[in-house]
Amino acid sequence: MEYALDARQALLLAGLMDSHSGVVCAAVSGLGHRPHPDALETLVVLARHADSAMRWNVAVSLGCYQDPAAIGALIQLATDVDSDVRDWATFGLGTLQNADTPGLREVLWRNLSDEDEDVRGEALVGLAARQDLRVIDHLLAQLGPECRVYQLDAAEQLASPLLLPALQALADGLQGSEREGYWFGCLQSAVEACSPALAPDSLG
Repeated sequence: MEYALDARQALLLAGLMDSHSGVVCAAVSGLGHRPHPDALETLVVLARHADSAMRWNVAVSLGCYQDPAAIGALIQLATDVDSDVRDWATFGLGTLQNADTPGLREVLWRNLSDEDEDVRGEALVGLAARQDLRVIDHLLAQLGPECRVYQLDAAEQLASPLLLPALQALADGLQGSEREGYWFGCLQSAVEACSPALAPDSLG
């Protein structure tokens, strides 16, 4: 059990009402690590703050709140003018939130064509986690040597045999040190997910 959690949350809630924006921003950040339902209403209001740093901290924190109000604010932040805010809001919607609503999917689809690569990646993973099979064609176009962990995670989430040829071709094209490390581990996991009968050493 975390020490003095109630006292810490009380301090963070008080910080939301502070007259200094820096204190408020720090409290918002803290309430993402130690969420409290009483903070949610204020966090939703702060999602419209003029300062992008404040909105970024709100986007980070709201992913921890499984509540329709949090989802609504994250949907708003996922279309923010600041790419870092959009990135974290899209991650919050796609990965941290368990909900699956038409509005949530709509903004993930919108962000699948965002100008920012990380926003696009988070949107892709979020749609794959919800088993939205419409992303398979989109994913197939990206499963090449330059693909990132986003695409491999999405492939693992979908676990579709339709992705296996592209994943296997990607694996077969790797040599030496390319066949090690975190990225290669993600590729292995994606191949295994898309082919349940695959022998464990097929990528060896």
